Amino acid sequence: MGVEKLRPFLFETHGADIAPVTLWRTLQRWGLTYGTGKRRSALKEQEYVVLARRRYLRQKRANRHPDGSLKRPEGYLDETFVNKNHSGQFTWYLEEDGPWVNQPSGKGPRLIIVHAMTVAGWVPGAELVFEATKRTGDYHGQMNWENFSTWFADQLLPHIPSHSLIILDNAPYHNVLVEDAVPTPQSRKEQLCAWLTWNAIPWTPDMLKPELYELCKKFAPAPAFRLDQ
Repeated sequence: MGVEKLRPFLFETHGADIAPVTLWRTLQRWGLTYGTGKRRSALKEQEYVVLARRRYLRQKRANRHPDGSLKRPEGYLDETFVNKNHSGQFTWYLEEDGPWVNQPSGKGPRLIIVHAMTVAGWVPGAELVFEATKRTGDYHGQMNWENFSTWFADQLLPHIPSHSLIILDNAPYHNVLVEDAVPTPQSRKEQLCAWLTWNAIPWTPDMLKPELYELCKKFAPAPAFRLDQ
């Protein structure tokens, strides 16, 4: 925004009628420079992200009465981590004594935290805290289908209202497919051939793995997840 566009904005918003040269010099005294900007494509969202968010918001709105109240109860769950010796960098102390506050040394063990909440607050009995086996890397790597599904069935479902909508992200252990699900791009060629044969879909031995996978996708039903079941 140049000075010629900034002046009308300041006048309309604040009633300040500033001469162009005065405004220009003021901006320079503040250390501002008027130059060519840069386009950062990394800040632009990909289309599938935009579409996924719009679908999500439409589904949430479909669960609202005209007054904003819920048609079906909603529960939100997530996982995070914290190190046992986590502490803030700043603290209160007497100036004459100085900042002689003993901070814990090292980060300490990493604790994985799983919990859920509804409009009423935290779900009673749904808190899960356990020590990670590794102190580095993404905390998602410390979770797996076995411990997540156990928590889901034993600590979440019994403590939320029946017929609830459960909102969760796309962590890998949330999206484990059923045993007889359609093969994935990571499936072996033998698995692709076996699935096609089981479903009576013609294929030939000279077909490459990408061709077999495209054939599986063409006739594949909607994915079924173990968590849904």
